[in-house]
Amino acid sequence: MPYCLVMSDVDQYKTYREIGTQLNSDILEAYSDRELIVETASELDVEFDGPNLAYEFESQMPAHFEFALYDYRRDGTTAAERYLEAERWENETERDILESTIDADSSLFEVESVSESGPRLTVTDLLNDGEERTLLDINLSRTAEPGVVLFFRPVRYGEVTTTSGVSFPFPSEEKINLLEEYDRRVDPNEGKAVSRQRFVTFHDLYRDHGIYIQYR
Repeated sequence: MPYCLVMSDVDQYKTYREIGTQLNSDILEAYSDRELIVETASELDVEFDGPNLAYEFESQMPAHFEFALYDYRRDGTTAAERYLEAERWENETERDILESTIDADSSLFEVESVSESGPRLTVTDLLNDGEERTLLDINLSRTAEPGVVLFFRPVRYGEVTTTSGVSFPFPSEEKINLLEEYDRRVDPNEGKAVSRQRFVTFHDLYRDHGIYIQYR
């Protein structure tokens, strides 16, 4: 009797995360040059040790690359947008990941609860009218606690929302300070430049006030 094998949302999450990691490497290889690396490192105040970047913490390297691909604009477009426009994806899954990540806007979220039955968190968007989201993320579901504040890019695949793989967690007591600094540093009227300003701002704040994490 014929049957249809349906991928669970957790399996989809794992598959998309694996393919997305390789996809980002492919975009970097295709559109990254020394000038882009130097310019984006300067934006994030990442220093050089001779010819090499001197990252201050483990998660700074993936954060730098995500900023270079999805937030930093050269001649009005990001590297990821140029990759999409050139139709360089290898299959429909890569195209789905690319389009979904480009469409996603980074924001600051507060963890409301963590599910005991699966790798899910309920978070509230602190920068967009308190919108509540259910997030599927295996690593965050194991480490985040209610009250923790997270800056990340929420990427939606159908009914599943996850992070892009990069996040800046902050202790709960920093929430008011983060919101005040955001209002002081980010101009909401800057159009497409807002995402760039947001990333630079919270990357900077993470240096001094964040909870340092390791990527596994």
